[in-house]
Amino acid sequence: MRKYEHGGDIFAEERKILDFSVNINPLGMPQHVRDAALYAVEHETSYPDPFCRKLTAALSGRYGLLEENIVCGNGASDLILRLCAAVRPEKVLVPAPGFSEYARSAALFNAEIFEYAAGPFRGQQEAGGLVSAGSKDGAFLPLKEALSEYRPNIVFICRPNNPDGSLVGLDELRDTAEFCKQIGAILAVDECFLEFTGATSALALLDRFSNVLVLNAFTKTYALAGLRLGFMFAADTGLLDRIYSFGTPWSVSAPAQASGAACCEETAFLSKSRRYITEERKRLVSAFESYGLKVFPSEANFLLVKAAEGPAGKKADTKNLRQALSERGIRVRDCRSFTGLSDSYIRVGVRTTEENSALISALEDIYG
Repeated sequence: MRKYEHGGDIFAEERKILDFSVNINPLGMPQHVRDAALYAVEHETSYPDPFCRKLTAALSGRYGLLEENIVCGNGASDLILRLCAAVRPEKVLVPAPGFSEYARSAALFNAEIFEYAAGPFRGQQEAGGLVSAGSKDGAFLPLKEALSEYRPNIVFICRPNNPDGSLVGLDELRDTAEFCKQIGAILAVDECFLEFTGATSALALLDRFSNVLVLNAFTKTYALAGLRLGFMFAADTGLLDRIYSFGTPWSVSAPAQASGAACCEETAFLSKSRRYITEERKRLVSAFESYGLKVFPSEANFLLVKAAEGPAGKKADTKNLRQALSERGIRVRDCRSFTGLSDSYIRVGVRTTEENSALISALEDIYG
């Protein structure tokens, strides 16, 4: 049976909907980036460069790394799969809740999957009684304890974490990298949403830690979801060469390579996007909380929302809210596919001012 566990599957819909189930930059693709992709479509009649030379050079200039320390792929999920294919880990440690492709990719190569408390479960204040294959005594272990307990070959950290938007600090990340080094584990840090925050990247650790991989993509920040472009950074060039070898020769299309190189020039666009998302995120948080819904603190362009008791007898149920919004042409992310989350949780992307206003109006209509 073919299974899809992510947002954005709008193709079975015959009606027009507002899709808050995805978390892509609400400002869309910059015109300069769009022009680069269109030019490639019109003029590139040969196979795409299998080594992404121009794109890699642009990424090298943008992030201050040697070209040999970069490998490109068909989106971040492609590189996650290639990493697992290259390493063939026996044990993999993933965040709970977290992006499902970490566990799915590892499981394809028969790895044993363990989970640690992330986002709303950090400190286990929310985990009460939730049990999974990787939980211990009915609750998820904190990351450091999980590393000691399970001693994995690969550890995934998502910063900010998907689906709640919480951010692991660089000091904690450095400590984790040191512990992973001691036990011979690879630390794979997924920073596909980090540039929405302005926080310091884990790239700062590469000089000291050869066991650290940093994963990024322009999918979210520059709205390249349809073009598919991801890239991975590491000091261990041998590992990157193995990861590259598990991809197809032309995994990154010519339009994706051209648009990615153009993205490297669009740094001012990111600053504008951060300001926009911060303001719109505040509006959505205020609206949800006013109807008795719990919103977890987020530094990303999405919010994790949970049913909770509200003031003055108000009580909002996210399961019923999801259906009520759908009836009004608005889709939010059902979070049941995230480990540890029930149908009491939804994830909501931060969209444009107009779209967010439509969502706020729908909440007013539903709750009165």
